[in-house]
Amino acid sequence: RRFPSQSRKTLHRETVDRALKMMSSEQLKAFRVEEEPASLRAAYGDTPFGRGCLAARRLIEVGVRCVEVALNGWDTHVSNHKGTATQTKILDPAFATLIRDLREHDLLDSTVVLCTGEFGRTPKINPAGGRDHWPTGFSLALAGGGIRGGQVIGETPSDGSPTPEGSVSVDDLYATLLAAMGIDPGKSTITPIGRPIKLSEGTPLRQLLPS
Repeated sequence: RRFPSQSRKTLHRETVDRALKMMSSEQLKAFRVEEEPASLRAAYGDTPFGRGCLAARRLIEVGVRCVEVALNGWDTHVSNHKGTATQTKILDPAFATLIRDLREHDLLDSTVVLCTGEFGRTPKINPAGGRDHWPTGFSLALAGGGIRGGQVIGETPSDGSPTPEGSVSVDDLYATLLAAMGIDPGKSTITPIGRPIKLSEGTPLRQLLPS
């Protein structure tokens, strides 16, 4: 009330209204993963990440357009092999079951699935048995949304070279994701403060998209 012009510029009222609408939405029922069969919950894994992936499928099913499920604990500067083994026991069953579950609910073709971290780990083990930060190259997995699977694109050299072979830029990755969702990566939008921003500066990877 004291600063109406600033409120309009920051979309404060709209943000509050959307938050209140979300809090009373029927879509919140998607988080009731206990309603799913015990066998399916077991397949995802009795972990926060497994339950999160199951909730993700349920959220997609009721029309939520974007869902993120996080799994922390990959910062393995010490005892990398032990830490990675622990993490993959959580990640692998949940991720595999999510893909299968989306397909069985006829949702995979209309849902783009991205599994990635923030960057890679050094190709060599440090004195503490760990792997350090390696932003020059990292791996990710794509599925759904018409993505042409069964391909391996790019390779991190085993000799520790900082230049991956056949690497894909982050810009090109996001251009590919946008194209898979039927969105023109080169489209520009105008922010609430009037600033034009292009959705992506990259080029879609045609080998991953439907011909």
